[in-house]
Amino acid sequence: MLSYSDWVLIGTSIFLGIVALFVPYLAELVKRKAFSPKLKIGHRNSPPFSLHTFWSNRKTPEVREPVYFFRFQIKNDGKSQARRCEAILETLWLYDASGKPHLYENFSPVHLRYDEIGTRFVDINPKRKVFWNIGHISSYSYQEQSESNLFTDVPGDHENQLRFLFDLLEYPHSQPNCLVPGKYGICIKLYSENAGTKEIYFQIDWSGNWQSAETDMFREIVVTKVNKIN
Repeated sequence: MLSYSDWVLIGTSIFLGIVALFVPYLAELVKRKAFSPKLKIGHRNSPPFSLHTFWSNRKTPEVREPVYFFRFQIKNDGKSQARRCEAILETLWLYDASGKPHLYENFSPVHLRYDEIGTRFVDINPKRKVFWNIGHISSYSYQEQSESNLFTDVPGDHENQLRFLFDLLEYPHSQPNCLVPGKYGICIKLYSENAGTKEIYFQIDWSGNWQSAETDMFREIVVTKVNKIN
């Protein structure tokens, strides 16, 4: 028959065994919490988040067509690299005349392009800031000559209107990829291998009018980061 001291010894051994099993697990949890990447999203409707620049062509460098780009910022406030980050345009809302948003049904998630060479995944080092494209508005002439074949509009009659074109890696013809004048809502999801998922909501108010000066143009189109779209 086991004595009291034997039971104490057995209990202590079991306890120490459990501790030995869980300490590495707990240590890994603490390490991940303390040293994990932490992504923060920044945005405002002014440079450098929105900026005026030019399209150019290597074959004809003298040709410079104006374009406005609209972007959001990602900052890694953590202590390790955020690996394989990707931005996905997940959802689109169309606002009616009363200001109520309506979900565009059957919208398939599509990749937003990080840069002009079509980068899909980006590693973000600690304290590093990067800008990710949402979309752009080119001049009338550039849209007509070089982009009109890409346009898939929201429902309605939209001939001869300037478009806000999403910067996508793929342009499916089954759903809208650009915005004519009006009010819209979008949800972008930021995915990463080791930094979790972030949801970002924007409202886009677009008059359809082109202005050559930045300050004037950013009154014609206002991109606003919001908490949610209901």
